[in-house]
Parts: sequence; structure tokens; C-alpha cells
Amino acid sequence: MVRNFLFCLFLIAPLFTWGFSLDKVSAYQKQAIEREMWKDPQWIRLGHYRKTWLGDFKSPLLGNFFLSSQGSVSPREELLKTIEVLFSSDESAKKYQCHYLARTSWLKGALKMDAQDIVACPERDAWKKQLGATELFLVFASSDLNSAGSSFGHTFLRLHNPKNVKQLELLDYGINYAAMTGPDGGALYALKGLFGFYPGNYSMLPYYQKMREYTNLEGRNLWEYRLNLSSSEVSFLIDHLLELEGSYADYYFLSDNCSQQILELIEVAKPHLDLSGQFHDATIPLDTVKTLNDHWLLSDEKLRLSLQTEWRARYAGLNLAQKNALKKIVRHQDTSSLASLDVKEKAETLEASISYLAVKEYREEKEYKNEKYALSVTRARLGPQTSPVQIPQPRSPLSSPNSVAWYLGYGQFDHEDFYRFKFRRAFHDLLSDDSGLSPFSHLEILSFDFRYFSENQNLDLYEAVLLKSFSTAPVTTLDTPVSWRVEVGTMPKLVPYFNLAAGFSFDFSFLEATRISLLGVSENLNLTEVAQPYLGPEILLMTKTPGMRALVGTKYLYNTSEGRGFFENKAGVSFDVLNFEIRFEGRVRDELPEFTASVIF
Repeated sequence: MVRNFLFCLFLIAPLFTWGFSLDKVSAYQKQAIEREMWKDPQWIRLGHYRKTWLGDFKSPLLGNFFLSSQGSVSPREELLKTIEVLFSSDESAKKYQCHYLARTSWLKGALKMDAQDIVACPERDAWKKQLGATELFLVFASSDLNSAGSSFGHTFLRLHNPKNVKQLELLDYGINYAAMTGPDGGALYALKGLFGFYPGNYSMLPYYQKMREYTNLEGRNLWEYRLNLSSSEVSFLIDHLLELEGSYADYYFLSDNCSQQILELIEVAKPHLDLSGQFHDATIPLDTVKTLNDHWLLSDEKLRLSLQTEWRARYAGLNLAQKNALKKIVRHQDTSSLASLDVKEKAETLEASISYLAVKEYREEKEYKNEKYALSVTRARLGPQTSPVQIPQPRSPLSSPNSVAWYLGYGQFDHEDFYRFKFRRAFHDLLSDDSGLSPFSHLEILSFDFRYFSENQNLDLYEAVLLKSFSTAPVTTLDTPVSWRVEVGTMPKLVPYFNLAAGFSFDFSFLEATRISLLGVSENLNLTEVAQPYLGPEILLMTKTPGMRALVGTKYLYNTSEGRGFFENKAGVSFDVLNFEIRFEGRVRDELPEFTASVIF
């Protein structure tokens, strides 16, 4: 009889356990409903929920992140389903708790929960202990106009283990959010990226790999900032990052991009801060860095210069004879031309040669170990002849102006007075402060320039810009990069234009920096008719000092069908005054003079 009783008890014991678990789940769900915990900012951040125009919530995350079928649009349903899944008696509850570490941790503190309902996750704990990250750094990679996805710069995170000091910081791990683009390139790459046809996801890589990618392969400077987060906040963020494994979101170059997702990740650790909500139609990495700084989240700025920056600084210090010798050394391994140089010049030329080969190795993914060794031996024989190279320090991204700009000004066109009102959504032009950006570059998207002529009381949309992009890179004795320009927009009376230019640029040692561009130009001034481009040459000189930028240029345009041509001459200068920019611009096109004075804020 006792044996039969024990047998029956064995059969029904799981039912008692299951019923007890169901009661607990119901009790936890009841607490959540009574307290409307799905409205808690922490839960909203954990689901990456965003308010829609109708006041509802929607998360961009796809994949297997949500447990409820309505989870992406209903924080309430996702919360109740999470409680059900994490704390049921089902064997899978342990698996889910160890996957959704941040959710479990938050629910443990938010609900009156029995400690026995929280399972141990030794594998996850061991991994986090080995990672050893207690601090978090934001990293900003400067912009690269020759890469569509990097035109606005890029941000990612570095998980720092305090045991990794000085050069050992390279052993830290980087957290990156990027589009999975595959082999696409060119116009297809840009179009698919603009309209969200690529998935984006988080990845974790050793920091030295990210350093190699940006500073060595792409020649971009890195700015690092310590994020003012506690060690517990960093740990919670890592827990959430593990939850995102297997999930993704549609990637848009202008909005749902790297910086938008990085902001939302930081908001998980600081749920009461509204960082990502400050950006709507576009999220520009440079602006997000300044937003984080405005919320007192950044400290300890540090710059990591690229190999390209070092090489250009060395090259700029060479005279003509040294540059000719450099070319022979790198191209033909011929050091005979060093004989005409003095000892110091020889040392500088050899150091520049080694610096260039270091850049070339990464660019071509080919080793030049033997060449660098031979040059290093030759350099060592000369002894200590040079001081450390003086590399001009780029200005901090934190000092750059906002990408959104408003222009208020006064001017004259063909001797008629007008008032100017211009809105620029993004980003900068040749007279803008280029801190944290590619120097002497222009990237303008969606700007509208209105002019009110007081004499006839007429308001004109003088120019609407869809896109203006101008990339310049200096020619050296070893490299001949192409400078290029693309302009798409409308002129007065909404006449469309599509202009192209290509050529070469050269740097000169004058003021802080000076560059001259020689271009061949094609201006298509009326796309509604048969294309009849105006063709001709252009020369443009650009220079800058701290707080001032200036340019002067001239071009000649000729139309074969009309049998006529004309000159366009222009000049401009801008000054930084407090938080404003004061700008003066003049132009004479086809003998029609134009002048504007503007305040930009």
C-alpha cells in the first residue's frame, strides 16, 4: 500500500509543481498589470520602442528578439509574455533567462520575486568575467566622402577592461552596428542604403581590428571619449547586447544608422535620458557625439591619428629634391638619389618612405616587410638626425558646428537688394568649419535658399539643393587621387540642374592649410530639354586658419550649340564669432554681379 501511495505521489508531483508555477506566473503578471510596468522607461528602452505619430509604440528590431507575436508593437504583450516564458516550470525557462539577461535582471528588481525563481547562468558569467569590461568608450571615426556609408562619420563603442592599460587597450572589444551590404558597391550601394534595403546588426570584434579598419585601411582619425557610466550600468548594457544576438533592423544611412542604434544602446543603461528621440528625419554621427556631450556623458577625449595623417605630415615637410628621391625609393627601391641630400634630409626622406610603405601595405593588403627593413637599416646608420614629426592636430569634433543651419542675410543681385532666408538640413560646405570632417570638402543635403526682393515685393526660391558633394584629396609624387563634385538641385523658377566635375588637387604650405583644385566642369542647366552641357575648366583655391575659411575661384563655361561662353568668378570668407558664423560671398556669373552677407546659426 505504501508503495502504491509513493507511486501515485510520483505521478502527480509534477502537477502540483506546475500548478504552483502557474500561480507564480499569474502573480507576477498581476503585479505587472497593476503597476502598468510596460510603461516603465527601462522596459521601453529594452524593447527599443519608439513613439509613432499616432502615439503608439513600434520597435524596429526584427528576427527572434521578441517573444510575443505582437511584441514589436505592444510593450504590454511583450512584458506579459516575457514573464510567462522566463518564470514557467518549463525546462526552456532556464535557457530564456540566460539569453534575456537584462530583462531577467530588471524584472528581478522590479517584481517581488523569490530568489529561487532566478537560475544561474555560469557560461554567461564566465564569459563576462573573462571580458572584464567595467568601462565604456564612445569612438568617433572621422568622415570619408569617398565612402557613401561613411560620409557623415561613424560611431561605435569600446568595452574597456581596466587591466588593459596603454597599448594593451587594443585588446579591448569594440561594439559596432553596421549594414550587412555584401558585395554591393557604387550607386546600387548608395540607393539601397538610403532606402533601407540592407539589414543592420550589432557585432563584437577585438578593438585592434576596428583600429586597423579605420586608421590603417581607410585613413580615418579616431576620437575616443569615456562614457560616464557606472560599472553596473556597463554590465547591464552588456547583458542587453547579448539579448540582441540573432536580431537585426533595417539600416538607413540617414536615420536608422550606426549612431541611432548606439544612442538607443546607451539609453538602455540610462533609461531616463532621451537621446535618440532628439533625431527624427536624420541621425548624423557628429551631431550624436555633441548630444552625448551636452548630457555630460563624455569625458577624457583622446585622438588616435591614422597612418595616412602621419604620412601626409611627413610628406608636407619635404622639399622638391626630397620628394623626387622619395618617389625613386618607393617605386624602384633606388636610393642613389639620396646622395645629393644632406644627412638630415636623407633621414627625413627615409622616414617618409617607411611611413608611405606602411600605408601602402594596408591599402593593397600586401606586405612590404623586406623593403621596410632595408630602409630602416639605412636610416639607422644615419643616427639621430630628426625630431619627432610635428603632426597638425585636427580640431575636436565637439567644436564643430551643428549640421542643421539657418542663414539670415542681405545681398544684391544685378544691383537689386534682397533679403536671404536659407535652411540647410545637412551638412557643411567649403566655408563651414570642418572640425571632425574631411578637410576642404562639401556635403550638402536638402537645403532651400529663399530670397525676398524688397523693390518688387517678390519671394523666390532661388535654389533648392537635393545633393551637393565635393571631395578633394591632394596629389603627391606617389599618389594621384581624383577630386570630384556632384550637384543636383533646382535654380530659380525650379529649373533643374545636374552638374559634374573632376580633376586634381594640390596642397601648399600657407596659413593653417591651403589647397588648390583644378577641375574639368560639366554644367547641365536645363534637364527638361535636350541636354546641352556647358563645359570648361575651373580653378579653385581654398585656405583656412583657426576660426576663418576663405576661397576664391574662376571657371570658363562654353556651350557648343549656342556658340558662346562666359566666365564665373567667385570669392567667399567666413568667420567664427561666438556660436555663430558670419559669411561674405560674392560672384560674377556671365557679367551678372551677386553679393551676400549672412549670419549662420
